[in-house]
Amino acid sequence: MTTPVVWRPGMDVSAGRLGAMAQSASLLVTNYGADASGSTNASPGLQLALNAARDLGGAQVVVPPGVYLIGQTLRIYGNTRLTLMAGAEFRRNVAGTMLINGDAGQAFGGYTGHSRITIEGGLWNMRGTTSGLTASAMCISIGHATDIVIRDLEVRDLPGFHAVELNSTTHGTITGCQFRGYVDPGGRDFSEAVQIDLAKSSGVFGGFGPYDHTPCEDILISGCHFGASGTAGTTAWPRGIGSHSATIGRWHRRIRIANNSFEGVLQYAISAYNYEDLTVVGNTFVSCGSAVRIRVVILSDAEDTKDVNGNPTGASQNMRNITVVGNSMRSGGGYDHAIIALGEVSGTVLNLTIVGNTLDGTTSNQAGIRLDRVSRAVVADNVIANTAGSGISTENQNNTVLSSNVIWTAGAHGITMVTSDNSEILGNHIRDPANSGILVQGGSDVQIRNNFVDGANRVASSAYGIRVSTNPVAIAISGNKCRPGASTTKAVRGLSISSGTGVHRFGNDMRGTWSGAGGTGIDDASTSPNTTATDIQ
Repeated sequence: MTTPVVWRPGMDVSAGRLGAMAQSASLLVTNYGADASGSTNASPGLQLALNAARDLGGAQVVVPPGVYLIGQTLRIYGNTRLTLMAGAEFRRNVAGTMLINGDAGQAFGGYTGHSRITIEGGLWNMRGTTSGLTASAMCISIGHATDIVIRDLEVRDLPGFHAVELNSTTHGTITGCQFRGYVDPGGRDFSEAVQIDLAKSSGVFGGFGPYDHTPCEDILISGCHFGASGTAGTTAWPRGIGSHSATIGRWHRRIRIANNSFEGVLQYAISAYNYEDLTVVGNTFVSCGSAVRIRVVILSDAEDTKDVNGNPTGASQNMRNITVVGNSMRSGGGYDHAIIALGEVSGTVLNLTIVGNTLDGTTSNQAGIRLDRVSRAVVADNVIANTAGSGISTENQNNTVLSSNVIWTAGAHGITMVTSDNSEILGNHIRDPANSGILVQGGSDVQIRNNFVDGANRVASSAYGIRVSTNPVAIAISGNKCRPGASTTKAVRGLSISSGTGVHRFGNDMRGTWSGAGGTGIDDASTSPNTTATDIQ
């Protein structure tokens, strides 16, 4: 009996295996007339193969090594696996999208469009600096779909739009891909390589309707690289992964971003806009304008604050359950803070965990971690070194715990907490901040306990080890230790309380030679502070 000839991804190409790939369940595009020389439009043959897979109810469409000139937008249909073998290149030669799931004018709502699609392998060369191809274009666009896999491919030198858009998609996976090189044709300095979006309007998703505001859910982006290609006239991507449109009453949910690398991204490597149940784990960020932004719907955006019926609400909305854990960030740029979570008066970031991250270096006075209008947050066990601004900066908070962080040579304060309630600053280790080690302004019911600050006021700004001001209420300060450090510009005091009521202070160790008049380590000007270590009631 003759042994059947088979081909599986990873095998070498032989005549017998190429023949096996041409069987009904595995369609070889060259058998449909697709030219692999790079000199003739290959799109008609490629589309015939994709149509054949559709007509069979699904099949694998295989693209052998070679250069395939894409002269028209390709349409891929349900239950299709499109495989570009090693050495295969799709070279764009159309002023538009390379690949989209389905036909213009189709009307599959929700997640009922062409689904169960795998797109894998090859170089997808968008040629964004080539004459006639510099206008904004998309590489792969997916909408109203479920069970989408995009893996092990490279998108290069894209102009204006996105390398991959997942719009109104559930159960989508993007793994092992490389997104290299971007061209801004003008007014597109905010584009994401991978955009997660909702079916809001034709201006948001131009492929097809219906525009029923279906968001994305259950998306995994893992093991990908985002950066520059080195092609003359291109840059790294403005943003790596993210969104920039929203609808009130909708959220993108269960988004997992893990083990990716971002290098030289100009703005936000990750911009989680109106996401819930988000995990950002194990990623590496090098020389990015900002690593992670967590943002509720922008209150001033007239379109994003409309509801599903198009009615203006004039309000933002809460987003919740965000985890940023175990990421590495080096040499952050000055576009924004390394990690920033930003709410609005009418929309709060709820249930935020930022734990176990390492940040080394920022520029342009950017803080390491910044929270504003966030509730129920834990920022713990992070190592934050050499930030140009404060190590951790918080404002308009409640129920926030800043615990066991190591903050080294911050360019402003070590930790700030401004106008915040029911919060704690516990067990942090702060060395040589340019200004105060810990600064608390206003707020109520805040604990400052068991922190160590050494060498505050490194840049002679009349700062303190711990400073409490602006009339806070019911502040408990205990068990902290501050030392003047080796700097020639000693802090004014180890602990300074310029105002406040209901202050409870005891057990703090502020020994050392300070620069304030009289040289004592504690100056408490609050109203009738309680300094006993006994129970109070």
